[in-house]
Amino acid sequence: MNRGSNPANLLASNAEAGNGIIEAAGIGQTDGVGVAGQSSLSLARMLLDAQILSPREVEEAQRAARREGQSLGSFVVLDGLVSSRDLATLIALNLGLSMVDLRGQTLDPETVDLIPEEVARKYLVLPVKRTGNVLTVAMTDPADLQVLQDLSACSGYRINPIVATREDIQEHVDLSFRLTAKAVSAKGEQGPDSPGERLNARLLREAGPAQVINMLLAQALQDRASDVHIEPSETRLRIRFRIDGILHEVMDLPMDMHPAVISRLKIECGMNIAERRRPQDGQLDFQAQDRRVDVRVAISGTVNGEMAVLRILDNKGFTLLGLEQLGFGEEARERFQRLLQVPYGMVVVCGPTGSGKSTTLYASILQMNRSEKKVISIEDPVEYHIAEVNQMQVQADVGITFASQLRSILRLDPDVILIGEIRDQETAVIATQAALTGHLVLTSLHANDAVSAMLRLRELGVPAYLIASSVAGIVAQRMVRSVCSNCRAVEARPLAEQQAYASELGQQRQRFVYGSGCNMCAHTGYYGRTGVFEIMTMTDRIRQLFLEDAPRNVLLAQALDDGMTLLRRDGMLKVDQGITTPYEVMRVLFTLDSASENTGSGNSGTAPTGGGESEAGVAVISG
Repeated sequence: MNRGSNPANLLASNAEAGNGIIEAAGIGQTDGVGVAGQSSLSLARMLLDAQILSPREVEEAQRAARREGQSLGSFVVLDGLVSSRDLATLIALNLGLSMVDLRGQTLDPETVDLIPEEVARKYLVLPVKRTGNVLTVAMTDPADLQVLQDLSACSGYRINPIVATREDIQEHVDLSFRLTAKAVSAKGEQGPDSPGERLNARLLREAGPAQVINMLLAQALQDRASDVHIEPSETRLRIRFRIDGILHEVMDLPMDMHPAVISRLKIECGMNIAERRRPQDGQLDFQAQDRRVDVRVAISGTVNGEMAVLRILDNKGFTLLGLEQLGFGEEARERFQRLLQVPYGMVVVCGPTGSGKSTTLYASILQMNRSEKKVISIEDPVEYHIAEVNQMQVQADVGITFASQLRSILRLDPDVILIGEIRDQETAVIATQAALTGHLVLTSLHANDAVSAMLRLRELGVPAYLIASSVAGIVAQRMVRSVCSNCRAVEARPLAEQQAYASELGQQRQRFVYGSGCNMCAHTGYYGRTGVFEIMTMTDRIRQLFLEDAPRNVLLAQALDDGMTLLRRDGMLKVDQGITTPYEVMRVLFTLDSASENTGSGNSGTAPTGGGESEAGVAVISG
């Protein structure tokens, strides 16, 4: 046996065996099956011929598969005997079939619906294409004659099987049919009795409050959502997911479900179930897809009842990124890395909530030699754990605040101090003083741009001389959605987008890269996000102007003279590279002032997505 054998090399001699499958099966077109195969015995022969498993291993796997009611293919993959990709390659070569990567396919919902979800999940198959009376179906084991016959019977089409990996099919079955009650339960409970049903309002109405929460969280995890919004109105309970920074309508539930769902959330988070007027915060743990997910819950009253927002912190799904993966251009990355190499001083990362400040701070720590430097962080909360970093948690209820903890940190001989956020004068003053006493301080601040961050520190009560002498540099950032790599295409865009692009780069252009929408990006045209950055290095001239209380426009002009690139320009440079779109840059970065420079630029761009998308949650404070 040779576990490391390459199926592609070992199976070249089996081509003739694959060509004789139809005759061996004895199935003709009258049975509704275009290509049929043998039972799991043929897969066993493939594994033996390819020397992937020994005869003893195959025999034991067959017995175990029969005992557990699984197919041989499913068992050897789940048990780790064979990788799913090697198994798919093995089957495709032996049967003379095509192997497909479903991430590169655009699936038609009507075609997918030709096979019921219950059947698709039972056999782990997915319809890919329909041509005349032939239905092309991605499968893990196209040599299973019974499955082919069942698929033909339930769809009414001749089946043309193609091969895909188990994980690929499972992922796209979930994406295509969304998540069912069969998929999840945080407490190990079973969902409703109909595992083939879609997760919809009717399915949730039939579930208990605990199951409703579990199913919503599991679907949010599947959809890469960062937040789940549960919002009551006079007539409905609105459910929305925030995906890549955009709120998407998911479904409406009847208002009679609202009290039970909110009460269950309070119980799971340890909140006061009788308190309905004051805001409450809590946390719960959610178990799904063999991983533990932390969920932060905030509940607050409205005129229609209590609303809840569930922030999903997927520690296992989250990967700490390096600077090169955040979206820094080459020049910007070099400027930022020089800031991280200063022996002491303060580096401030600023932007609104959800702009990726914490991710940039974590990536900055990863750039450092943590074996030679002692790194201590104080965060509220500690969202993700970093190896070789001493991370501390703010606990205001016992008197552990940013300011109080900073004083103790200075006695622990740190080289680098990461402060999650500067929120008040005391924290700001201690941070600037620490930066002057031989420590590199990394922190975040709520400010719109780099120059505004300096003014914000002064507004917090930090003396101008402390700011000028301690701050080494300021990074302002935003997050924009990236064009889907699978369905990207060049298309003409409205005049406002052309003008916005030309105003920043001085180039005339009518056509830009957009995503047309595919299965991989859930037909939004975007997949994932990237950063847009503005880096201001504190030069002697900027320090002098700041001490002289120069106005904002003078400080900005000096920063531009010193080589700073504005957020809008960096965004349009990414448009030029085909990373994002003019619409996305305008949506995230263009203010009323910048929009007035381009006629109607704030409203004319339309997203290349369909309906069901609400781009922002709007907060109004009156009186």
